[in-house]
Amino acid sequence: MGDVITTELEKELVFHKLVDENQQINEKEITLQSWIERDEDLSNESVCGIDQRQKVLTTLQMPYMAICKLYMKAKNGLNYVGSGWLVAGDRLYTAGHCVYNKGTGGWKTSIIVIPGKCGYSEPYGRYEATELMATQGWIDGASPRYDMGAIKIDRPVCHNSFITPAMEDPNIAEICGYPADRDNGIFQYKMSDNLVKEHGRFLYQADTFGGQSGSPLLRNRCIGVGIHNYGGCPNKSSDLYQEFIDGVANW
Repeated sequence: MGDVITTELEKELVFHKLVDENQQINEKEITLQSWIERDEDLSNESVCGIDQRQKVLTTLQMPYMAICKLYMKAKNGLNYVGSGWLVAGDRLYTAGHCVYNKGTGGWKTSIIVIPGKCGYSEPYGRYEATELMATQGWIDGASPRYDMGAIKIDRPVCHNSFITPAMEDPNIAEICGYPADRDNGIFQYKMSDNLVKEHGRFLYQADTFGGQSGSPLLRNRCIGVGIHNYGGCPNKSSDLYQEFIDGVANW
């Protein structure tokens, strides 16, 4: 029988530098297609009944200017898409499988981060990941509850507006990110719903889709309480814990 990973070990954070292996992402390709990471059903992020998502038409205000489009390259040579949210000038939260996926070769080899992307407008520029972080529980055990990660970028973004992470259990929240099934994944979409909390995860019927992995679960617009990572109706986010918040803050 294999070793059982304890909760305390699952919470531990693992850091990885990209400096020596950064690979170029084909800009032409990523504007023509969207790739959703399909290993182990990671793309199962679902529209639950009638699609009620609302398109975000401007990202020049919070929280939308802090929500990021991710273009990622894996060791298998394929490109993928995701979402993330800035918590500091050079750091953002995302799903664990956006930075590490054993099925596609382990750590991503290159990630482009675009805060507030709105169609073909990129008002705050583009940034490259230099370091990645994921939880031990995700890397060793593929635990959905610990499918959480973070990215450090090559320089601080050109604005000072960030989403505040918090360990809270609200009754209702909004999810916002870049679903690949709408507008080729280049606009943010949002939706609010009631929440149910089970075993460290928020469950909701708010519509999502592949490409939205890593999106923030928001209370009062600018407080992030969870990281969206799975669908299935109910769709799911992992809640935050102190070691994760502190680890990213002190990175």
